[in-house]
Amino acid sequence: KVASFGAYRLFASVAWTFKVWSGMLVQVKDDVGQRRVRRGVRDRVIKMEFGTYLHSLMLIPAQVIRRARSRVFRLLTYRPSVELLFTLHDHKSLPLRC
Repeated sequence: KVASFGAYRLFASVAWTFKVWSGMLVQVKDDVGQRRVRRGVRDRVIKMEFGTYLHSLMLIPAQVIRRARSRVFRLLTYRPSVELLFTLHDHKSLPLRC
């Protein structure tokens, strides 16, 4: 019992840390308008409850098509949170410091 509860706490902590870290990857730079939008996105992800994060950004119905040298992900439904997902995707490949 005690070991399973400890494992649950460990995985919950890792999941919560991943959520906050993904929000902190959104860089607030560029002009004033972009700063305001990106700061809003970052704050929205960081302050989001984990259940909301899970259902709006992780559990999105998609079709995965494997090709010879690539994979294509087709989103099957549109949600307002898809734009948030694309913003996080754009910022994950940027360097953390410039």
